[in-house]
Amino acid sequence: MARFSGEVTFRVKFKDLGVPVGFGMTNSIIFHECATQIYVRSGWSKISRSLKDERFEVEIVDKKIGW
Repeated sequence: MARFSGEVTFRVKFKDLGVPVGFGMTNSIIFHECATQIYVRSGWSKISRSLKDERFEVEIVDKKIGW
């Protein structure tokens, strides 16, 4: 097994995401939803593909991976 180190940068765009305001957790909810959409698109995702939300667009914008 090879060992890698690096960094991967994702861009997640979303539209019409309903999030409650005023609870002090708005950003946390948005970040969680974005992370979930990145993970559900992975080939090794252990969560249901039914969670894939078409309101989100996920893109890998940069990757720096080395030995």
